[in-house]
Amino acid sequence: MGIISKRRVMRCLLLTERFIWFEQNMSIKSKLQQLSFRTGVIVLLMCLPFYALSFVQVFFPVSTATKGILFTAFFGLAKTFQYTGVAILGKEGYKRVKGYLKRKKLSKSKAVEAVDEARPRCCPDLFTNPNILAGVRLVIFDFDGTLGDSQQLITDTMLATIEKLHLPKRTREECARTIGLPLKECFSSIIPMTDEKAEECAEVYSEIFNIKNVPGAVTIFPGVFETLDRLIAMGIRMSVASSRNRSSLVKLMTDLKLTNYISFLVGADNVVNKKPAAEPVLLTLRCFNVEPHEALVVGDTEFDILMGRNAGTHTCGVTYGNGSRESLEAAGAEWIVC
Repeated sequence: MGIISKRRVMRCLLLTERFIWFEQNMSIKSKLQQLSFRTGVIVLLMCLPFYALSFVQVFFPVSTATKGILFTAFFGLAKTFQYTGVAILGKEGYKRVKGYLKRKKLSKSKAVEAVDEARPRCCPDLFTNPNILAGVRLVIFDFDGTLGDSQQLITDTMLATIEKLHLPKRTREECARTIGLPLKECFSSIIPMTDEKAEECAEVYSEIFNIKNVPGAVTIFPGVFETLDRLIAMGIRMSVASSRNRSSLVKLMTDLKLTNYISFLVGADNVVNKKPAAEPVLLTLRCFNVEPHEALVVGDTEFDILMGRNAGTHTCGVTYGNGSRESLEAAGAEWIVC
């Protein structure tokens, strides 16, 4: 009996081991896990339409009892596909799917950030975002439409010049869009003409301008003095690069009490290559011994922005002058004061 009992015990142990091995290797779970990762993903995703159907079925034109049956069936199928997919993927496979979805979401977020970074950033002034003036030692301002409100005077003078020379009529808006260009180009850009005619336009314009440019004809934009005071307090130096002649700029600086702020002026007659060429900015940088990345050009037209970009400086457009936000964006302004 002792020997028989021992043999029976050994046989039972052997059968138990075989049963355990069979259960481990032939269970549904183990069979599912032998399927491919791709199959697991497909099965897992199959739960989504059934989850959707389990809620959409409430709109089906059937009885309440039928809706209850449909909900149970669809929801049950959704859960079946979900758990089956997870079983096929296993713990590591499930982590892999979650990691993929997380990376995809992150890459999409970075793409949106990259697009936003490429766009000009709008702000109410130069000081709202500290990145605007970060590392900046010199701010180069345009004058007309940026510091001084001279649109009325300029367009009045242009219209009077066109009338005096019996040229084709142009609107005030068309004239305003040329502000920022060298004087000759202000006329030749809106009226087809020879270079000689453009020279005549510039001469007549200057004559009429000197008559119309009475004290008070040009005013400082609101907030300009406050901006200049804050820049001085930050130790940032300032200059002006304009399409005006230097003599006109000097007079305006005195009349508008800007001489305590602006220490260097570049007029159209100080350079060979005028806006939007880089020469006015490069001349200013040499004067202050400042590198392009340490300077910020601020202007109201695309000509100012292009001048700064051509010189390699930072750029900021302002929308309260003669240019539009769209034109400043198209020119590639890094920042826009809106």
